[in-house]
Amino acid sequence: MEEQPQPNESARKSPAELDFPTGEGPKPHAPRFLDPRIVEAHFAPLMKNPPSAEERWARKAKAKPFTG
Repeated sequence: MEEQPQPNESARKSPAELDFPTGEGPKPHAPRFLDPRIVEAHFAPLMKNPPSAEERWARKAKAKPFTG
């Protein structure tokens, strides 16, 4: 069996060989503001024992603000 040379497709290309995209490029998405009640209702089936609002605030009672 003779070995055939494998094409080296992952070899580095010179900058002259690179294909650069043309056109306008990516466009940013428009901001979406979702109603928190709708989001909570959507994810409600996933939460078996959802914490109450008081329990959620209790976890944040000892939080420190970011210094920056």
